[in-house]
Amino acid sequence: MGAMESWLCDLLRDFSLAYGPPGNEDKVVDLVLKNLGSSVERHWRDGMGNLFVKVRTGGGPRVMLVAHMDEVSMIVKHVDEDGFLYIAPLGWLDARVLLGQRVVVHGKSPIEGCIGAKPPHITTQEEQKVAPTFKDLYVDVGAASRSEAEALGIVNGTYVTFPAHFSRVAGSRVLGKSFDDRAGCVAEVAVSKLIHEAGAECELYSVFTVQEELGLRGAATIVEQVEPDIAFVFECTVAADTPGNPPSEHVTRIGRGAAIRVMDSSMLTRRDVVDYLVRQAEANGIPYQLQVMTGSITDAGRIHMQGRGVPTGVISTPCRNLHTPNLLLDLADLEGVVRLGFQAAINASQLLKAAHP
Repeated sequence: MGAMESWLCDLLRDFSLAYGPPGNEDKVVDLVLKNLGSSVERHWRDGMGNLFVKVRTGGGPRVMLVAHMDEVSMIVKHVDEDGFLYIAPLGWLDARVLLGQRVVVHGKSPIEGCIGAKPPHITTQEEQKVAPTFKDLYVDVGAASRSEAEALGIVNGTYVTFPAHFSRVAGSRVLGKSFDDRAGCVAEVAVSKLIHEAGAECELYSVFTVQEELGLRGAATIVEQVEPDIAFVFECTVAADTPGNPPSEHVTRIGRGAAIRVMDSSMLTRRDVVDYLVRQAEANGIPYQLQVMTGSITDAGRIHMQGRGVPTGVISTPCRNLHTPNLLLDLADLEGVVRLGFQAAINASQLLKAAHP
């Protein structure tokens, strides 16, 4: 493992283990500021909770980097008389992958529980043919009554997250929770530090948003505060290179490089921005793949339409099992995202001059 890959692995471990459901991203904020260290010229948070960091750099075009801090999770919506917790998703979660999963319920202190549903032994054949929904699920923390659950600090509105874990698996691949979008946070921190150390000629603002998983809510307020000339969003994206998906549906593949977003449900990337990112990748020997994704949205969907319009690119790390408790990515792809993000930011004047000669 090279020095860059080792550094990114350590950062990803720390960031992915952190607690940060939508609306409660403070621990991720602390990690960002700790790791950016002396490269921070000033920072602030807005009324939504977004973190803005002005990075110490030279002058030049105003470049805004963006990644979201929140992770898909759940929230308690009801505690019944027997102490069982009923939950609602915070973000796009598929109930089919949740049965039997351990979770952490954040009452007075974190307590583990298990997601359950009606057991197969007492379901009818017709019931077994129907995929479960959140209405069918409950969380069991062992409480025998509502009052016992409440004594643990578990009430309506209590957060429920997936257990923190991080493992090296085969090759340069890692397994963990919340890589979406802590991989993007790691990439943004790394790019910001590299630009600071290089003294590059750009005016750099690194923005870390909240509540992306609830519909890009944090991103709605950021452009008016930064007024960027150009923006680059770092994301974790679907790698559909798994059994059951034909090659035509392999939106991205892990191990094939950084994903340059051409289109998704929230943005059709300007062609000159796509071409610019491709040129930067090819000029610097960075593996890349072009991504057309019809069932996904990112903060770029809000950013590019704000103000007078902001040229915006999305650079993503492919990841398997997105929006589940166990995500898998390749550190080599993450390194490619960092390298491409660095080149895209420090050379942004090339694109802006070409667009407005």
